[in-house]
Amino acid sequence: MNAWAGLSSPAAAKDRWRVVCGLAACAAAGASLIGLHDPLASMTDYTAALMALNQLAPPLLLLAIPHSRQNPPLRLKFLRPVTDWLLDPWVAGVVFTMVTIGISLPEIFEPALANALFAAPLGLLEFGAGLLLWAQILPSSSRFEHDRSAGLFAIAMGVPMTVVAVVWMTSPHVLYSPYLNVLCLWNLTPLEDQRWSGFVMLILGVPMQLRGVWLLALPDRRRSGTVMPAPADDRGRTSRGE
Repeated sequence: MNAWAGLSSPAAAKDRWRVVCGLAACAAAGASLIGLHDPLASMTDYTAALMALNQLAPPLLLLAIPHSRQNPPLRLKFLRPVTDWLLDPWVAGVVFTMVTIGISLPEIFEPALANALFAAPLGLLEFGAGLLLWAQILPSSSRFEHDRSAGLFAIAMGVPMTVVAVVWMTSPHVLYSPYLNVLCLWNLTPLEDQRWSGFVMLILGVPMQLRGVWLLALPDRRRSGTVMPAPADDRGRTSRGE
């Protein structure tokens, strides 16, 4: 009976939830290897792989890891200055925006800078940028004092992805020269493949937008400073231990 009570306790339920999130994060990261293995086979597959590393794996991984900003693990305390800088909302926002626009619309950069960016491991860049971003809109790691601020941040950070997705879906020509003369794995023309890529980016960016709307509509009152104070009589009874 005691063993059953332990399994059904809130702490045990949280542990099971973390395990599920961790397995889902590993599945998303593993599935992304299909698209990363041969980027030229399909721009849609490649986009789906990068978006899985950017928008699916990071939140699931963060949900799988227990956090405590007030009492970080002893072995990580020496990294506190670095993590505080990396988890600054401004740093997360700038990194995410630059990575999103730089990878998706390389034509706006100088050719040398664009070539240097694409020589880097794009999957790791996408995963790192997504991890910094989602850390700001999940309660256990967010540095925002109020949920509404985190919600506005999430919605604002969704704008670059939405813009890129719309550009890909509406552009009259192929934006990436490597795909100009390549027949897509799904027998699509390069332009059709690019438009499907934009649609995939738009759909996989929805969870972050929904999270932002959730934080705006249903903020945690304990974090947003809107908890109603207890009546005077109740406070008096509590202080007397009644």
